Amino acid sequence: MQGVKEESILGLFVVLAWAGCQKPPDSMPAAGPPSTESSAPVIPSAAAAPSAYPMCGGQGVDSAASAPPSGAVSLQLAPAYLDEMAACDTEDALPKAALPSGDGHINAKGDCEFANGVSCHYHSGSEFVAKGTKQQTPGQGELHCIVPSDEPKSPRVYGGHIVCRDKAQGQVHDIHAAHAVKQGASCPAAIVAQIEPCHGFRCCNDGTLTTAIADLVRDSRNDIRPDFRICADTLEVDCDLLANYTPHTANSPALGGIGEPVFSASREP
Repeated sequence: MQGVKEESILGLFVVLAWAGCQKPPDSMPAAGPPSTESSAPVIPSAAAAPSAYPMCGGQGVDSAASAPPSGAVSLQLAPAYLDEMAACDTEDALPKAALPSGDGHINAKGDCEFANGVSCHYHSGSEFVAKGTKQQTPGQGELHCIVPSDEPKSPRVYGGHIVCRDKAQGQVHDIHAAHAVKQGASCPAAIVAQIEPCHGFRCCNDGTLTTAIADLVRDSRNDIRPDFRICADTLEVDCDLLANYTPHTANSPALGGIGEPVFSASREP
């Protein structure tokens, strides 16, 4: 009996010693949220961690600094003034993984979608402009390629002002010309690489889509907060690569909002 009692006391001592070595519940690391698998491809940036840039400040938006860095907003935070955006670090250039391995297809909006999750569209004028800009530049549009990230509501948008390498293209001869959506048509992968020659990107984070903010609020898309990487140079592109796209209007609040088209990639007579 004495041996049994001693074994019981020894066992109790071991249990208490083991318990004393454990962290109290408050000091245990919190369990992370359950992992979710996104159906959309994710393209990491070249940097190990994303660079921190100021939030996009819009064009003439005095209260932009009061906007939260995520979630729905009622302020037009993008486009911003190009010359007031921070110079991007070299690792924030277009990642190689964003270059499609094959041609894409035109979707229902007239944009080009690629298998790697990247989508591209162009605007019929400039949106991100320098603060002193007074008017749109005839024959100049703006290309945007949206690159998915690990935050579905915060993709990265790479782009910049574009002009056609062939000077016979780009000018708008009929501002009322219809642009039918060529859904299902092929669109070349080479358009994304047209952004690569940029010598310097300007960066701002947590903006809004460049669609007019009233429309974003109406359509419940004002919670999409892209990070923008916009080229400070004007890019010469092969506009035949954009032939099947349907142009988006250009919204530049500094120039009065949505204006008449001044750029078209299609070959007009």
